[in-house]
This record gives sequence, C-alpha cells and structure tokens, in this order.
Amino acid sequence: MLGLGVGLLIGWPLAIIPLVIVGLILGHLLDELNVFPTVAAAPPKPIPRSAQNTPAQDHYARHLCALFIEVARADGDVVRDEVRVVREYFAEQLQYGPEALDLVRRYLKEHLARPASLEDSAAACRDELSASERMLLLDALYTLALVDGQLQRAEQETLRRVTQGLGLSEEELRSVTARHFGAGQVHYARLGLTPDASDADVKRAYRQLAATHHPDRVAQLGKGAIEQASRRFQEIKEAYEEIRRLRGL
Repeated sequence: MLGLGVGLLIGWPLAIIPLVIVGLILGHLLDELNVFPTVAAAPPKPIPRSAQNTPAQDHYARHLCALFIEVARADGDVVRDEVRVVREYFAEQLQYGPEALDLVRRYLKEHLARPASLEDSAAACRDELSASERMLLLDALYTLALVDGQLQRAEQETLRRVTQGLGLSEEELRSVTARHFGAGQVHYARLGLTPDASDADVKRAYRQLAATHHPDRVAQLGKGAIEQASRRFQEIKEAYEEIRRLRGL
C-alpha cells in the first residue's frame, strides 16, 4: 500500500508497479521480523465436567447407575421417588447437564433390564473416587434406600456390600448411618445408645434393659413399683421396635 501511494504521488505510471513490488517485499520482511506481532488468541475456557462426554465419563456413569439400581431394587420395584433421588445426585452433586443426564437415564434402563455385578461396579467407582467422594456416594445411596421412610433388611445388606466394595470401613458406614437415623435419636437414648451403634449393640442393649426392667422383677414391691416398671419396659420396647423399623431388622 505504501509503494502504491508513493507511485501515485510521483505521478509516474511506470514507477507504480516497481514501487508496489518493493512494498510487498518490505512488508514480508517486516512480518518475518514480528515488528507488528499479532494479538494472541484467548485460551479456550475449560469444559466443565457436566459438559464433557468422554468414554471415561460414560464408564463412570454406567457403574454409578448400576449401584443405584441395585439399592433401589433391593426392596422390590424401583419407584418414581427413587429415580428422582438418582437424578438429583447426578445433577446436583456431579453437575451433569441435560445431555449427560440423558445418558444416565439410558444406563438406568439398561441395568433394570440386565443387572450388573454390584462388586465390579463398586470396585470401578472406588478407583474413580476419592475417599470423601465415596462417602458422598454412600450417603446418596442411603437417601435412596430411605426414600420410603424405612430401611429394609435387603437394603441394609446391599448397602453393606457397597460399603465394602467402595473400600470404606465399618466406622465410616456407621457415621453415614448415624446421620440418617439422627431423627430417631430419642429412641437410641432410651436404650442408652447413639445412632452410630451397630445392629448387634442395639439387640444386646434391648435384651439387657428388657430383662432389667421387666415388671415381674419388682412384683414383690407392690402395685406402684409394677406400674412404674411397666411404663419403663414399654418405653424400651417401643424404642427398640422403632429402631428395628428404621433399620429393617
């Protein structure tokens, strides 16, 4: 452009072409020397986990869905509220977007039709997740098991198998259990326990207290003592029955 401009100022038509050629050569040399550097393009924004759609994510989602289905079907048919809990986990905890959630729905249907190995799926999730993430997963599975208000024996056994497969300890299992059974703390208190007590502890405490406070043990003390012992015995029995209901014992 500079060569063309100089040629026009001179007004000599034959000089225009040589000057344009000289301008092109000089411009090329300036570009090579980076005298006028180009502005660097902004780095691409990282793709959030929810927007990624990789084979690794597919593999992870498939095994997670297998665990949810195994817990949901432990007490019978999978119901709508259980599906809602699963969706909330993927949407809120894992930040899955609409496309990834469609993948989740597909895997849930797949595992309903053809159950996967719980142990294999738990082991795969153990390899993918940190200890804190595995605890969050176990907590979500407990929420799923309790969606109908109580923990059935089959659900409890399934959760125990998942816990072992995830590489979590009995203490970690009890801590999650205590969080979900905290609402029944008064019942545990009546047995002299806390919500993190094991099933064996609950049964042992009940047997000991029931034997200690049975009305027959104070029959010789008269009607008043019998009535007082009967009330205490009934409280112990009701507390134990409620804990049994919650835990599916």
